[in-house]
Amino acid sequence: MDFCALNLTVFLFVSFQDGRSFIIQNQAQFAKELLPLNYKHNNMASFIRQLNMYGFHKITSIDNGGLRFDKDEMEFTHPCFQKDHPYLLEHIKRKIATSKQQQLQAQQQADDKSALKLEAVSRVLTEVKNMRGRQDTLDSRFQTMKQENEALWREIAILRQKHHKQQQIVNKVRVYDRA
Repeated sequence: MDFCALNLTVFLFVSFQDGRSFIIQNQAQFAKELLPLNYKHNNMASFIRQLNMYGFHKITSIDNGGLRFDKDEMEFTHPCFQKDHPYLLEHIKRKIATSKQQQLQAQQQADDKSALKLEAVSRVLTEVKNMRGRQDTLDSRFQTMKQENEALWREIAILRQKHHKQQQIVNKVRVYDRA
């Protein structure tokens, strides 16, 4: 079957709703006629799993509480599947499956990082506590030095007054000796 015929066959079973999703109509016929052209099977459930692995999600109808009783159709969407935006298609990629072991290793690494972060936070808190202690000690020393400085200035003021009085006395004695 050539490409044009394939495209026409697709449009027999697939409709594009709003440019952001597509609807597969008549699932049984879609699986019987179209899937074998592109896959080694005609299993609709396998095809849906493939869509899910590429990040497509089924849209459930609000009518009938999310179930479509009267229609044999399913709607799928993907954030990078948008009409008139073909450059987004390169972002539709198969999800990488992770094994239980990889998940456990990832969890262990996350736990290790958390433990390291807690240890770092604890270390920082200890350093802050030590710095506060040193700051308190320095504040106490500064206060003592300030008080000593004030006492020295008072003593200097007293000594200046005494010196001034003594100078006056010396000056009077000199005046008295000359007379």
